[in-house]
Formats: sequence, C-alpha cells, structure tokens
Amino acid sequence: MIIAPDMGRDIQGYVDTLAPALIDLSHRIHANPELGLRETKASAWCAELLRSYGFEVVSPLAGMATAFRASKGAGRPAVSFLAEYDALPGVGHACGHNVIGASAVGAGIALAAVLEKAGLGATVIVDGTPAEETVGGKIPLVEQGLYKDIDAVISMHPDTRSSVGGTCLAVKSLVFSFHGKSAHAAAEPEKGINALDAVIQTFNNINALRQHVKPDARLHGIVTQGGRASNIVPDFAQAEFSVRAADMGYFRDLLERVRNCARAAATATGARLDIAEEPTFEPAKDNRTLSRLGLEVLAELSIPAEDHSGRLQPASTDFGNVSQALPAVAFSLKIAPFGTVCHHADFARAAASTEADACVVSAAKAMAILGARLVGNPEVLKEAWAEFRQE
Repeated sequence: MIIAPDMGRDIQGYVDTLAPALIDLSHRIHANPELGLRETKASAWCAELLRSYGFEVVSPLAGMATAFRASKGAGRPAVSFLAEYDALPGVGHACGHNVIGASAVGAGIALAAVLEKAGLGATVIVDGTPAEETVGGKIPLVEQGLYKDIDAVISMHPDTRSSVGGTCLAVKSLVFSFHGKSAHAAAEPEKGINALDAVIQTFNNINALRQHVKPDARLHGIVTQGGRASNIVPDFAQAEFSVRAADMGYFRDLLERVRNCARAAATATGARLDIAEEPTFEPAKDNRTLSRLGLEVLAELSIPAEDHSGRLQPASTDFGNVSQALPAVAFSLKIAPFGTVCHHADFARAAASTEADACVVSAAKAMAILGARLVGNPEVLKEAWAEFRQE
C-alpha cells in the first residue's frame, strides 16, 4: 500500500498546531542545560508532553534515570524517533540537542495522530536517549535489545547546512590515572614519583603518534587532574583522551597504540597506571534507501539539502550504534550560517534562534512524513532491510 498523498499534508498541518508547544519545549531545555545522565528536567518535560497526547511512557530505561521510551499504537511496523537533550559543560546547548529533543517529540505525536486518523496500524515510539555527549545513552538501549522489534529509526541533528545520510567516526574515551608518590618538591624531590610527569609524557608520546596515523584518525585529550600544589610532587594525575577512526579494525589497533603511549610513560616515570574506558561509539551505517526517501521528503517541504550518502563526517555519535542494529537515517538541518562552529557559544546561541525554532517545526514534519512513508509502503522497508543486511 502506497501512502495517500494527503497524509503528508495532514502531518504538516498537525505539526503546525503543535509548533508553539514544541518551540516552548526547545526553549525550556535550552535555558536549563543539563549534563549527560542528569537531564531530569529535559527528560521529564519531553515525557510529560508525550503523555498528554496519549503516549505510554516507560522510565527509567536500561538503568538510566533520564532515559525513557514513549509508545503509541500497536503492531508492526514500529518506527522510533530519537530524542536527545543533554548539554555540554561550559557552553550549554552548543550542539543543539534541545532542537533534537523537541523535534523528535513533535514527530512522534504527529505521526501517531495522523496514522490513527487514517486507520493504519503501527507502533510509534519516541526514545529519550541521554548522555550522547559522554557515555552514549543509546548504547545500553541497543545492548539490552530494545531495538530488536523496531523496523526503522529516524533522527535529526541541527547543522550549518541541510543534508541526509553519511557516516562518521568511531570513538572511545580513555582515562589514564597515574599514581606516584608525594614528596617535598625542593627539599627531597628524589623521594617522590611525579604522576604529572607521566601525564605530560603521555601527551608527548601521543603527539608523536599523530604524525603516523591515517588522515581520518583523531586523537585529542585534556588533563583532568595535575596536582595540588607546586611545592608537592604530585602523587596523582589524570588525563582523558578520545580516540577516533573510521575503520573499526584500524580503530582497535590505534586504541592499543594509545594505551601503549600511557604505559610507556608509566614505565619511564615509575608511576602506576590505571586505565578506564568508556563504551565505543560505532560509525554510522549508511542506508541509502532511507536517505533517498528522506531527500524526497525535504524536497516536498522545499528544504534544499545535499545527499551525504557515502560521505564521512569527522565527528562521532551513539546514533552509530543504533544504525549498526537496524536501518536508520538522520537528517541534518540548518540552524546557523555555514562556518558557525559546533560545540561553541555561537552555536549555542543559534540553537535558540528564530531559525532553530523553524527547524524544530520542519524537522518534526520531515521525520513524521518519512515515518508515514515507511508505514504506508512496506516495500520500502523491505528494501531498507535488504540493504542493511547486505552491507
């Protein structure tokens, strides 16, 4: 069954009636930035709006207090929209997750209402996924099997230009904790073991490694602890590094080389090393079938967009883990002039701009219409799954 043309018009009209509530939600999240796994307000506001439109909400989810699954309808196909709402330390919503959360909520509400009106059976899901910027809240959802009975996932991200599709880098964060021995830095320095020296040597080793990695690889880190006073030999120091690459085999090899940089520093200084690792964010798995359909939807909404299928974006997201589990697609939609730097205060300001408000509405429309196309045309879903399995 091919979906009736007027369903797209119905979705657009329905989202327009939701627009004031969605924009208000986006602004409230933006004005109250919360870090990963602490998004109590944002998560509750999203869930509250979904409940008011008849969604059943389950929270906590997968052991995370600020994660939720909201669902309405029954049967297959089942389509999930991904809501994000965590902020960045120091710069707030400089990645625009307030836009992502509000538009996903709007897409779910609109799609469920229009499918119900059309008498089409399906399950519409909005997943509240915390901590995209840190530990990756989508990863436990995947690992605990929450996408086994889902047919497709649709997401979006604000950007400086509009596009659909593409892939990204895998990433893992490594925390290197060095344990030394304190001593008076002037009177008896020979009795100390300088943990900060081990951190500095780790940076030097990794900086030397950078010239010998593939062009898509990224190595970047910070010192999280470096001592308490300049006249005390630091007995504890810590650094955190992120390691990124496009190919998973090379990524694993590069991780071990970075670990060895820290191990060598520990050996050289005599410090003891502990390594803690965050979960791996996997590369996004491109689905050209869904990307093609997404571009068609944006064209119908008069939103110029580029086809980024096959292109590598040098960033990372736990959306990649979801896309490795089932067919998934993400829209990137413009909210700021090209050249505006993401993860910067300028992008945070853009995320509450008039253009961002318009993006909340247009993204909700685009995602809901794409969801309706998948529900109304099982052959497209079959094609997306065939491509997913082949890849």
